[in-house]
Amino acid sequence: MRMFLSGNQSIAHGARLSRVQVVSAYPITPATPASEELHMMSKRGELDAQIVNAESEIGAMGICAGATAAGCRSFSCTCSQGLALMREMLWAASGMALPIVLAINSREIGLPQGLLSDHSDCLSERDASFIQYICENNQEIIDSLIMAYKIGENEKVLLPSFVVSEGLRMSHSFEPVDVPEQNLVDRFLPAYRPKHVFVDLDYPMVVGIGVMQHYVNFKRHQYQAMQDAKPVIREVCREFAEMFGRKYDLVEAYKTDDAEMVVVAMGSVVSILREKIDEYRAQGKKIGLLKIRVFRPFPEEEVRAALSHAGKVLVIDRACSPGATYGVSCIEVRAALQKSKSTISNMIISARDITARPTDEILNKWFKSDGEWVEWFQAVDDERTATLCGWDNYEKLVNGEQVDREVVNEGESPLGKGTVACVGCMSAGAIRQAMDAFGKNTVVVSNAGCGMAFSNLYPTTAWRVPYFFFTYSHAGAAASGIEVAMKLKGIKADLVLIAGDGALYDIGLQTFSAALERGHRIIYICYDNQAYMNTGVQSSGSTPYAAKTKTTLEGRKGRVKNIEQIVAAHGDIYIATASPAYPSDLKRKLKKARGLNKPSFIHIICPCPPGWEYDPALSIEISRLAVETGTVVLYEYENRKLTLNKLPKDRKPVEEYLMKQGRFSHLTKAQVAEIQAEVESNLERLTAGNLV
Repeated sequence: MRMFLSGNQSIAHGARLSRVQVVSAYPITPATPASEELHMMSKRGELDAQIVNAESEIGAMGICAGATAAGCRSFSCTCSQGLALMREMLWAASGMALPIVLAINSREIGLPQGLLSDHSDCLSERDASFIQYICENNQEIIDSLIMAYKIGENEKVLLPSFVVSEGLRMSHSFEPVDVPEQNLVDRFLPAYRPKHVFVDLDYPMVVGIGVMQHYVNFKRHQYQAMQDAKPVIREVCREFAEMFGRKYDLVEAYKTDDAEMVVVAMGSVVSILREKIDEYRAQGKKIGLLKIRVFRPFPEEEVRAALSHAGKVLVIDRACSPGATYGVSCIEVRAALQKSKSTISNMIISARDITARPTDEILNKWFKSDGEWVEWFQAVDDERTATLCGWDNYEKLVNGEQVDREVVNEGESPLGKGTVACVGCMSAGAIRQAMDAFGKNTVVVSNAGCGMAFSNLYPTTAWRVPYFFFTYSHAGAAASGIEVAMKLKGIKADLVLIAGDGALYDIGLQTFSAALERGHRIIYICYDNQAYMNTGVQSSGSTPYAAKTKTTLEGRKGRVKNIEQIVAAHGDIYIATASPAYPSDLKRKLKKARGLNKPSFIHIICPCPPGWEYDPALSIEISRLAVETGTVVLYEYENRKLTLNKLPKDRKPVEEYLMKQGRFSHLTKAQVAEIQAEVESNLERLTAGNLV
């Protein structure tokens, strides 16, 4: 069937056609729409699979590993920091011979954080014993996913796979795609029936056993499996071509038979290069193209054969290997051609989008050169970067000179103007209200999320105090390190960690919990918009019961994780809830937190217009309604004493709050009554002075 699909939709169709049984993924840009599409397919009855929402990428990979170890075909999609966080489980999956398939919307690994693809995430895992397919277009995504399961599940291979496409460049671009018929895919790819890992109570086995001195033998088996995968890949590609009419292999040589010059590349840039080869051939240049489709196992023999007649070779790389002279794929090509007399040059384009004119610029430089060279294409520093980070004054600082910087004056907020939040964003409003309680002597740490995105748009920032950005999972640990260092250096300042609900409730909970346990003097501010809004409204541990998100399409089944109870379990901590509809209450609580020599946790409800589906003009009204209906209760908890702050005498029915939000528009009367009963029960407990 001919369809017009994005790269992410192609991923979802590839997983669907492969009849995956377990899906688990964690929200990360730009891979999230692929998992959202799978949720939609499940709702429409097109996908017969269990979809498990995870708390982190390593959790998602663990779910897939467990499901595959128990005998089910599993699937996940991720990229960048998400793939890096999975790393321990990647090596476990390959070591346990689990043929999981991961779709990677390749994106840079931070920091600094970017949103384009340079293959650094997938290629940094080149030794994890994952087969890696690097796709050129959306058609290849679907086809490679189907073939990846058949290859990985082959008894001679039994290895997991990456099917790699380029984030945003391909994931969000639409192309005509031939989507195979399910009955043909079923004939090509039989059901997964593993003989080496499964759960059978009549046949107990140990999977993932400690091997001690036998480790070397297990690694040799992994090594051999990767070598054995090459002929299996060729055979599966041959079978695929016979059934579906599309030819694939480890490499694709284009007009290389008589070529005196050959360009080597991977991914989407190949499409542009193929057109350029035709143009330059028409001009009389004997030039060819070698596309590397399978990066692991690396096809040394095929590379040597395709480049055997070339006097000049140009390798175009997206990923570098810092500490090595060449880009990642160029290192492999040079190793394959170590006995060749070819001159091998290397252009590292990293995450840059390469169109026709830049391609001509690269090729013409190569045509005119005689020797070998390595260059970064159009890598020019932006002078504004130096001003942002302070490096403009580096020489002065080294020489001990006094340097003037713009700082916060008395009565001014550490957060300046010019942020780029959505219209009606209460997270931006709440963070600004919160920061009004602080002054010059403030250091801010932030997890990934909306709070980072709206206040820092490279190369500018709205922050006028020292600001440190860390990823979702480890900001609690990083803030702990900053607090310890500030004490060692005698720096007296408020250390504030600003994080969304997804960061503190889910992926960052471990390092947040450990920091609380250690008792660092950190003021934690949670701006709670009750979902992963920065990645497009997916369910988090704070998503209310029955609320619709893109990963709870019919309403969330579970209940909100009670973060205050979790925090209180760590000991002597000041805990307070707040709302931007009551700014004086919020500021009073933050000023109190500043005066305490212990951890503080301020939990602020922050309605989100696009995520909660309401008119942005109603943000304050909905914030106030949350309190007036008792859905959100403003209180403080310290020294095991609970103090209620804003309990309305004449409470409004919770329905008035719920029905102003599109995410609750599907609720039945019975569900509204159930939620009202839960609000009453919660109020009764808190009124009695019981946090737990």
